[in-house]
Amino acid sequence: MKVVFIGHQTWLVEHKNTKILIDPLLCEDFGLVDELRIEIYPPRRVDPSALADVELIFLSHEHSDHFDIQSLDLLPRSARFVVGATIVEPVKSCIRELGFDLTEVDSTEPMRVGDLLLRFYPADPKTAYWESRVTQIHIEEVSQPRTGVFIAVDALVSEVFKKDLLEQRVSSPKLVVVSNNSRVSPPGAFQSLENWASNASNGNRKVGPLGIGVLSAVLTSYLDDFPTQLENVALCGGGFIKRLGGFAAFPFSDQPSLSRLANQLSLDTHVVGLLPGEAFALDAEENRQSSIDWVQVDHVQHTLLLGELDDFIASGRHVEVVSSVRPDLDNEERYRRLLARAELELDRIARSLMLFITGRKALEMTHYKGKKLGGRRIVFNFVSRSLGRQDSFALDFVSGRFEREPEGSDEVLMERYPFGVCMPLVDFIGVAEGDLQIWDIVGVSIKSWFQGGIFDGLIPFFYSYYGENGSPELLAKIIDRAMQERRANS
Repeated sequence: MKVVFIGHQTWLVEHKNTKILIDPLLCEDFGLVDELRIEIYPPRRVDPSALADVELIFLSHEHSDHFDIQSLDLLPRSARFVVGATIVEPVKSCIRELGFDLTEVDSTEPMRVGDLLLRFYPADPKTAYWESRVTQIHIEEVSQPRTGVFIAVDALVSEVFKKDLLEQRVSSPKLVVVSNNSRVSPPGAFQSLENWASNASNGNRKVGPLGIGVLSAVLTSYLDDFPTQLENVALCGGGFIKRLGGFAAFPFSDQPSLSRLANQLSLDTHVVGLLPGEAFALDAEENRQSSIDWVQVDHVQHTLLLGELDDFIASGRHVEVVSSVRPDLDNEERYRRLLARAELELDRIARSLMLFITGRKALEMTHYKGKKLGGRRIVFNFVSRSLGRQDSFALDFVSGRFEREPEGSDEVLMERYPFGVCMPLVDFIGVAEGDLQIWDIVGVSIKSWFQGGIFDGLIPFFYSYYGENGSPELLAKIIDRAMQERRANS
């Protein structure tokens, strides 16, 4: 049996004549909103005809870097399509409309496909809410149970799987695949869960051995309580670039370099880092890595991207948070209409926000920056750079409502409120109306600040409230629009 890395977090497991495809991203980009499709990194081309005989397609969850309608449309409808029972209904309806035979799994009972046994596991309950629907998969040969792979993308390793290992109901896998979802953002920009309160002017340069930190998080902390000694761990994820505004190629998905670094540290586990189109054999002792010819890295473009990154770093330049992901507002009347819509949306989310961890953390506080706090503790600052407008609304924990805050810059608001967000009005409305996904704008056009850990701010609230699990009706609108465009072009 061997596993083939196709890019980002897409894998093909092959054994004899059996092919299992996992989280297929086959196009050169992905995304459910056409105008905001995101480049795959490293750039590569996939010949989908090589997958004409795939027997089973497995979708771990519905985030757009795993579930891509344009990629699914390239696959044979003869393939059985498997999802976890927790996946949201709009995704299942879409898969059926595309013409696939859909199977939902809700137990770890093995499923036989050719000479392979598949078992499906729920994510660890401690996984972040917005990733909690991830289903993980264990695949092994019927004839060689100890030659298997466990793929655990985007979520903590399943407690059920670890229990099965301890009780020897399943053999220890030869390879465990884990996500390296870090993204080293450039100076001047913060990642989605980073805290802008620490972004002092001219003081936001990032220093330190970032690669070592990634390896520690992925290989040590993440797999700390794995019940058996891991022979091989493969890194994947982080394989995309959001090219908006001044953002350049700032991925952290050079898995071959990370794996070489990890293996130089004399870890007990062999770390595997593959480029798209490279394969890893599970039952070989030598020459485990090989290449296939139907996935080709665009080495010229890849070299140009790396050069672009090197030039940016050498120049010492900064980037700015983009003015907006959607076209910014340039009409005062339209701005006022959207602001009125935003006020209604704030009324709708106020109680949910107060009950969320962000609201609970804010309520526990008595002082901020040496001053006693009043009832207002969370603020939203909506902006339009084109119009030079900003309007702020603060959540009052006494009345339970958002109230207008006298206009002030985000720097002033950061001094006054322990929790807040500054974001383009047009992007907020786009998410609230289902024209954008929250994933399209985080880390690009939003500034968020907070007290406490990375899960205490407003971005986790947005993920949970506007994400697929919290608001499947918003996802349904985006999928429906994508399917309408598909039908119109067919």
